[in-house]
Amino acid sequence: MTRVDAEILTVADLAELFACDKETAAARLTSGDLPGVKVGRSWIIPRQALFERLNEKAREESAARRAYQTSTFNEAERRGKEIQRMADPLFAASQSILPTAAVPPKRSKRRIPPPLPSLSN
Repeated sequence: MTRVDAEILTVADLAELFACDKETAAARLTSGDLPGVKVGRSWIIPRQALFERLNEKAREESAARRAYQTSTFNEAERRGKEIQRMADPLFAASQSILPTAAVPPKRSKRRIPPPLPSLSN
């Protein structure tokens, strides 16, 4: 039985398991990202709790990736339908037949500023 297979892991075991520095492993424990118990100056990590948390984290991240891909796919599909609809000759013809909302005409003349009072007394 290697040390990584033990029921209780240390920060060094965690670093070996994740192939990272001890400081990185300790920082993840301190932030609460990984489960562990601080005993004196050191951490102990229950192996079962660690793997449960890793499974939970993997499911959360997987769900987030799926949601992002689904929203991206839906957005692309919506844009594709809009482009397809605009390219349809019947859609273009219907746009020219339907009345458009009355838009007030823009002023074509430039406003003339009011005369300024003279400065001489």
